[in-house]
Amino acid sequence: MRKLITGSLLLVVVAAAPAFADKGFSAGASVGYSNVSIEESGVSVDFNDVGYKIFGSYMFSDNWGIEGSWMDFGSMSEDVAGTELELEVDGFDLFAVGAMPISETFDLFAKAGILSWDASVSASGFGSDSDSGEDLALGFGGRFKSSGNFGFRAEYEWFDVEDVDSAWMFSAGFEYAFK
Repeated sequence: MRKLITGSLLLVVVAAAPAFADKGFSAGASVGYSNVSIEESGVSVDFNDVGYKIFGSYMFSDNWGIEGSWMDFGSMSEDVAGTELELEVDGFDLFAVGAMPISETFDLFAKAGILSWDASVSASGFGSDSDSGEDLALGFGGRFKSSGNFGFRAEYEWFDVEDVDSAWMFSAGFEYAFK
């Protein structure tokens, strides 16, 4: 149910972009490196893949705003003692964003929020399982804004997922500001 609500809110924000055009709405996409590390019973598995996300944000002022995105951590696989493990994770997130303008064209930002995720894991010869949840999400990065509507951003996001040692994504991408 929470995933439906989060997804619906993100869709409403993206669909309402023209109405917010003069107020600070932007949307974009990023691609990067994702990692999920799990240690269970002395066995450590480090899943890595190319991940991507589609996001929308609304800045109420130069310093405060909100951001929502859909992200896909990729299809990660790892061989553990001759058994191929495959992990797929995706989800929606919603953040409060604080930004600090450094110049007219560059700012730094930090964000805190929640990730609503779905994961499925399969082990060759043993079957598969899935899980979902909502957990704390934190991030920080930098954003370059051109004199036009396009910009570039790079960011690091960390997710406090229960029963996972670490989950994070570093991504870079483009952003379009509806001005």
